[in-house]
Amino acid sequence: MVSWTTLQTAAFLFGPIFIPKLIAIIRSVNVRKTSTRTLDPRTRLSLNILTLTIFLAFASSLSYFQSENIIKATESRLLLTPNDVLLRRFENLRLREGLQGLSSTDVVLLNALKTREGRLLYAAYGPKPLTECAWCSISDPSSYLFYSAPTIAAPHIVNIAVLGLVTSSLSSKIARSFRISAIMAGLGVALGEFVLLYSHDLLQNTQATSTQDINWYHWRLLTYRGLAIATINCMLGVVIYMTATGRYGFSGVSDLEKIEALSKSLDVGVSHVRTSLFVKSTTTRNESNLNDICEFWRTEAANRRNIASQVEDTKNQVLKRVNLNSINDEAFKFTSSLIDAIAATKGPVSNIQSSTELSTS
Repeated sequence: MVSWTTLQTAAFLFGPIFIPKLIAIIRSVNVRKTSTRTLDPRTRLSLNILTLTIFLAFASSLSYFQSENIIKATESRLLLTPNDVLLRRFENLRLREGLQGLSSTDVVLLNALKTREGRLLYAAYGPKPLTECAWCSISDPSSYLFYSAPTIAAPHIVNIAVLGLVTSSLSSKIARSFRISAIMAGLGVALGEFVLLYSHDLLQNTQATSTQDINWYHWRLLTYRGLAIATINCMLGVVIYMTATGRYGFSGVSDLEKIEALSKSLDVGVSHVRTSLFVKSTTTRNESNLNDICEFWRTEAANRRNIASQVEDTKNQVLKRVNLNSINDEAFKFTSSLIDAIAATKGPVSNIQSSTELSTS
């Protein structure tokens, strides 16, 4: 078990590193919610395949879909239960399941469990190597590991194939950008399981004092394998979904593609410049074309000067026709008459108000 002091030390060491990154990710997700994109059909198909593999991997981690542990099913002890007691309990288990008796595979398994080493190998590698391997020997425990290697590698190979499929050229551009990371993660899970199984100590269960202390390594690895594959695929699906919808990550255009697009635009611009220079040089080398161009620009300049002079003459004529002094006199006469009219209307009103005030006093 990890102590509270260790957790505090890890939090103080790694907290300042990961917490700012987590906050930045959350902020970037909130900012990009307003500019989300819809999923294209290829990305949606990749996510559906990943979802299916996640459910299958999670189901494989459940004990219902794993091989039967007859020692736990018969409530026996790994090293302390005698062989005859284990045999009777196993027969009763098969009778409760509706079977007439033990099968040939059950008999082979019971024969392998008669020895102490066989039971330790059963806890480490499960029942299949003990019942199917003809060249394995109890004196050489690594032979059971070599026999189990194809069975262990099969689900990882299938998972890596699925990861390669959802990030292949058949998928979207965004999913293809995570191909290397997805394949490396799948290989890492497979390599991790082989390393754990190879480094497992078979004698660990000899020190167990109770049934709770027994390490059923084979079944524990099955659970860890399913959860690890489901976690890897789930993380890949989340990253693809968030990137495809614009919530996190890049926009789907890599730096190499941006450089290629920029180089293409530069090539187009250079081609336009070269075309214009070619046309210009071709035109100037032809004497008749050069004379026509010069005549055109001389005519254009003369027309512009003519238009400018006409505008200036029109402006001067308008200013001559307008007499500003007469306009000022007319404006003064109009305002004076308007003021006199207002004063004439206010005179009778003021006389009436003064007479009413005298009568009231």
